Amino acid sequence: MRDWLLYIRFAFRYAWENDTLRHVKHFQRWYKDTRSGGSALDRELPWMTYDAIDFLGSICTPDSVVFEWGSGGSTLFLAKRCRHVTSVEHDAKWSGYLRERLESLDVDNVDYKEIPGEKIADWEERDYRNPDDFVSGDKGSVGLSFERYVKAVDPFPEESFDIVVVDGRVRNVCVKRAIPHVKRGGYLVVDNSERAYYLEGAPELQDAAMWEKQEFQGPIFFQHAFSRTSFFKKR
Repeated sequence: MRDWLLYIRFAFRYAWENDTLRHVKHFQRWYKDTRSGGSALDRELPWMTYDAIDFLGSICTPDSVVFEWGSGGSTLFLAKRCRHVTSVEHDAKWSGYLRERLESLDVDNVDYKEIPGEKIADWEERDYRNPDDFVSGDKGSVGLSFERYVKAVDPFPEESFDIVVVDGRVRNVCVKRAIPHVKRGGYLVVDNSERAYYLEGAPELQDAAMWEKQEFQGPIFFQHAFSRTSFFKKR
């Protein structure tokens, strides 16, 4: 009963704030998942909205080359469907856990990079909303720069990737850095894009002549929060 009431509470609030009822259809799926005791990693699924997971699966092909910031169930999901995945993770503990999972499943098409944040002296002078400052507003990232983490994409030529997923630290910075590396006809995927500052540093994404936008809103399995995932197809 508590889960049901929480869903209703968040569903009504999300409907009011975002003028949509599309998420209501996922109640049974969400409730079943919430009661299962599983996790996104157990299910080998991205921790995104349900419609976003389905759409991401539809754009993956056996020839797709993917880059992602933020690893987990999404890494296994993409590796199973795509030719190659480069995955960048900032958290050492999580990185060790996922490496073990990749090895146990004999996954051989993932280049997994652990790149933690690095201490900087001028952190307090920087703004996490500025995509040129490389810092996060997360409490666990105080005092750290994620410049090296973000720039992991730099060695790749422009238009290298069919899909780039931004679902880790300093997402606004990653979005700006990712744009040149998305192929024409490829996708830039930004999770939790209801946080406006994630996209404010890349106004070109709102240019319909350059990018085709699709957004998926709704519940996220294993938690009561609602969210939005944005897909930008490069024209």
